[in-house]
Amino acid sequence: MKLSDLKPLDQVIEDQREDAEFRDAWDRMAFARDVANKVVRYRIEHDLSQRELAAIVGLVQPQIARLERADHQPSFDTLAKLSRATGLEFHFEVARGGVELVDA
Repeated sequence: MKLSDLKPLDQVIEDQREDAEFRDAWDRMAFARDVANKVVRYRIEHDLSQRELAAIVGLVQPQIARLERADHQPSFDTLAKLSRATGLEFHFEVARGGVELVDA
């Protein structure tokens, strides 16, 4: 298979969203993906490795890796540590059975 034959990620996800189980899991983890994007963006903008960011925040590298994978919801304690160490802000809303970042 050629690279040009592959579907773009957005299309693959959209195709998968037709599956109710996938859609529920995808929607449930939206908050974790939003946090992951903020953490990755911060790390890249500040030219930090996961290990360096972990040291700044007071975590260990595997915790940063898990945050960036967005495979679990971050705890309030973790969000507070990130905010205190980096100045990142996390404004969120718990509604409609889920958690989502909201603009401040």
